[in-house]
Amino acid sequence: MMFWRFKDIKKLLFFCIVSFMNLFFFNACKKEAPKKIEAIDTQYPRSETLYVGGFDWAPPSTFNPLEGDPNFPIDGNIKLLYESLFAYNQSSTVLEPLLAKSYTQTDSAIIVSLDPLAKWSDSSPVTNADVIYSFYLDSIFPTPRHAIWQYLSHIDVQNEDLYFHFNPENKNPLVILSALAETSILPKKIFEPLTLNAKTPQGYDYAKILEFKNDSLPLVSGPYNLKEFFPDKIVLERVPTYWANYKYNKEPSPKYIIHSIYNGNNHFNNAMIKGNLDISSIFLPRIWEKERDQIRAWSLEEPYHEPGSIPTLFIAHPTPPFNDIVFRRALAHAINYEKIKSRAVSNYTPAMQPGFILPFGEEAKFYSSVDAEKFGYYFNLDTARQILKNGGYSWNDKAELLDKNGKKIRSLNIECPQGWTDWEDVIKVVVESFKELGIDAQEKFVDYSAWEQDLRLGHFDLIMKTQTAALSPSTPWTRFNQVMNSKNLKKIGDESYSNQGRFSNLQADSLLNLIPTLTDTALLKQAYHELNKIFMLEIPVLPLMYRPTQYYQFSTKHWTHFPTEENPYAPPQNLMVGAGIKALWYIKPNN
Repeated sequence: MMFWRFKDIKKLLFFCIVSFMNLFFFNACKKEAPKKIEAIDTQYPRSETLYVGGFDWAPPSTFNPLEGDPNFPIDGNIKLLYESLFAYNQSSTVLEPLLAKSYTQTDSAIIVSLDPLAKWSDSSPVTNADVIYSFYLDSIFPTPRHAIWQYLSHIDVQNEDLYFHFNPENKNPLVILSALAETSILPKKIFEPLTLNAKTPQGYDYAKILEFKNDSLPLVSGPYNLKEFFPDKIVLERVPTYWANYKYNKEPSPKYIIHSIYNGNNHFNNAMIKGNLDISSIFLPRIWEKERDQIRAWSLEEPYHEPGSIPTLFIAHPTPPFNDIVFRRALAHAINYEKIKSRAVSNYTPAMQPGFILPFGEEAKFYSSVDAEKFGYYFNLDTARQILKNGGYSWNDKAELLDKNGKKIRSLNIECPQGWTDWEDVIKVVVESFKELGIDAQEKFVDYSAWEQDLRLGHFDLIMKTQTAALSPSTPWTRFNQVMNSKNLKKIGDESYSNQGRFSNLQADSLLNLIPTLTDTALLKQAYHELNKIFMLEIPVLPLMYRPTQYYQFSTKHWTHFPTEENPYAPPQNLMVGAGIKALWYIKPNN
């Protein structure tokens, strides 16, 4: 027989009351839920809405293109609102027309013909004055992406064509061609008053310019415009009067493009699997297993993605022990590249080769396998130990690495943004590799803003970054230039947007000045061989793997006819980036 105490009866009554209340509110919410879902679906019908992710990680705060890091779709090489003169097709290596019709190159200039049909969203024409002013803005507010005025003498108009005149003392057609494909052309009538209002006797008040958020129906030339935004999403709407629809004889297929914002790779990937994202540029492991979820990448075969960049560990060159080339070369031999390839990035990368040139695709002609064999580095711990031993290093009885003075090598931090799971896994492999060499290394996963600040100021030991993530007319020169050019070398603590490892080599500087001026193929190959040789011998950064310019995965649950390796009508650049934008006119709703 069970006897109930008074306090047990009180608990039972309390439990019953709470259960009744929960049931009441659950049923009430259940009745109201369809109304909320119906309202969202009515506003953005699934058959008219393309959901994308991975181009932004933080709640939107500004859409000002003069901001150093604006929100989607203003950031990067995205062509939805503001177009450039051309779009680079990484598959064909051709500059395809956007606002411009064509270009020609002479010994002294690049000549561009603007498309006379190009218009802003208020139906006013895009003019040569808009183009010149957009490039002029880069001379006022130089950014790492568009700092091209060291290579230009001036821009003018002759016979209605734009002439981009080379600086004869610093000629670099490669950078100018890349800028034609990457510089967003902005409406002068909007941005000139803004900048004039911020003019001071000392120059321009940049903070005042950044007060302009550009978040209320911007004046744009592209096929989409900003409709609304929230902390978790950015909504774009098709521009019905987009000037270049004549090229396709129709409008882009999606009426709306919504960029969903999640915190971390796993959240993006879960949304992809559930069909809440149609396109993702986030690392999605084991893509071959996702066929059952109607998800695939560019190719159905390994490596599934088209590689186009080289993620690296930036090295703090002025700081011991990294200022010793012996130590850096030993690190290069200690990294288990095959483990990174298989464990961290699902074999989405060809086998890693020494150097900083892609040994496939358009860059393969500049790569020397003979030099790689002679001067390069491969994973081999015995070789790494021998290099250290020959350089005066030793080990104590705990197998810990000691420097040339017999002092234990300090613990090293290896940093990347928190939540970037593929990068986190790469760093975990590197930490394991270094510990096998007797070096204590620690993972350092931080908020994106902290990572970005550490990178700029040089406050790191080793920090992961993909330098020159996109292919362009100026690669591989740009990739080398961003990690080896010491022309504008900054001290640690001073902001730097290039060569953030503070590397310096005068011979490399000379080659970086020479390469853009060369037109003879044999001389160009030789110059790249010499530059890559210096890279392999001195290790400015530690290359880790090859990577796509963007991860390009798509779901066919709601949309079909995406460009693929079997149907390459557009390159694998996602449908917002570069020449990949043309696919927006050809994808089809799956209903």
